[in-house]
Amino acid sequence: MAYAVGATVELELTLPGGTETASGVVFAYDAATDRLVLRQPGSTPFHSSLRILKGEHVTNILQLKPAAGPAEPLPAVDLQRCREREDKAVRAAEAEAAKIGVGVTRQAQVIFDALAKTLPCRWDGERIVVLDEIVVSPPYETCTSLHGDDAAASRVKKVLDAERQRLQAAG
Repeated sequence: MAYAVGATVELELTLPGGTETASGVVFAYDAATDRLVLRQPGSTPFHSSLRILKGEHVTNILQLKPAAGPAEPLPAVDLQRCREREDKAVRAAEAEAAKIGVGVTRQAQVIFDALAKTLPCRWDGERIVVLDEIVVSPPYETCTSLHGDDAAASRVKKVLDAERQRLQAAG
């Protein structure tokens, strides 16, 4: 089937879960893969969604409004901005992954998560390192300062004790 880019259409679809009707503006069509991209309206023009459909699922097409004219060319893509956004997303994903302890108990992860809410933490094997200064080792009951800062160790110990009490009360 051929689709007129820019035309407003209503499609009858036969999908694995049953039949469905979809309407919107034909955004793109790729004959090689028989894929149709339908722009469906949202609450504002900025909240519309794109839906990719297989041509084989379209059983009937009703053109509600023809294309207004030749399709406008798409704006240029700023590849540098795309790379920057990708790098930012990868860094954020790596930071989130670093918060997950490897080979630690569920209780240890809960303690880490509680400490990380208020203090910068990282995993060092099974040990939790807080502020790059305080080490909390299994069974996560004591805090040791790497540089003799007993006041910082005491503050972290208070947070640790409060979390362990909350865990015991919950469970």
